[in-house]
Amino acid sequence: MFLRMIVTGIVVILFGVLGTLGFVGVKKNADLGKELSKVAVEVKAQGKEIAHLKEELAALEKKGHGGKDGHGGAPHWAYEGEFGPEHWGKQFATCGNGKSQSPVNITAPFEKAAVAIKPDYKPGMLKLVNNGHTVQVIVPPGSKLKVGEESYDLVQYHFHRPSEEQIDGKPMAMVMHMVHKSADGKLAVIGVLMRESAVQNRALWAIWKHMPKAQGPEVEVPSVSINPAQLLPESQAHYAYEGSLTTPPCTEGVKFFIMKNPIGIQKEMIDSFPFKMNARPVQPLNGRKISAS
Repeated sequence: MFLRMIVTGIVVILFGVLGTLGFVGVKKNADLGKELSKVAVEVKAQGKEIAHLKEELAALEKKGHGGKDGHGGAPHWAYEGEFGPEHWGKQFATCGNGKSQSPVNITAPFEKAAVAIKPDYKPGMLKLVNNGHTVQVIVPPGSKLKVGEESYDLVQYHFHRPSEEQIDGKPMAMVMHMVHKSADGKLAVIGVLMRESAVQNRALWAIWKHMPKAQGPEVEVPSVSINPAQLLPESQAHYAYEGSLTTPPCTEGVKFFIMKNPIGIQKEMIDSFPFKMNARPVQPLNGRKISAS
């Protein structure tokens, strides 16, 4: 009987201990649950804060405040809106205060051309890039331009819609700028005006067929060879003047030779060009003279 009482007492004590432990466990679990809920709330709040910071950074990059536009880390610029040509001078001083800026309105009177130009271009594999402002055709070494006694290498040519240069106040459908560089870093540009025409230029068509529609890396087309000479008008008659790059940083000291005779481009090609408008407005001559050959 006594033994039974002792065993009963032990059982009661054990149940009491287990009950206490259970209560403590429940309390601990409840406290842990509260802590986890608190942490979850904090994590959610931090997530919202991070998302907000990402939005702010994206907005800053879009506005160009320290952001990059994918072109060697250069400040952002565009052809219209708050970063359009009228605002380029805020980030690129020469664009705003330069006195020999391009493009220009080509109109009489003209002086007699002082030097002759002689392109000597070679065929090469087609390589293109859409840099977000235009489409460039990158030219392999070997194509030359003689300006008087000076020699220049054709580096690349690209397109603007509509033409940046105007003739008597009127632009054409597009223009091609062929950029040349001398051994000492001087630049010379041949401008080929392009007017709408039903006649197909096969070399131009080959470029358009492979033209990247969106900004991205260089595209090589090994199966296509282009001779830039096929993009020139038959006559080498031209207008000439001293100007600048027509895009930021608007560096001056660039020799321009604008072909008098345009080449044709079909309407569907004009319409399919990736940029609806990528032309800087004409700039004042500021006393500069335009010569004609």
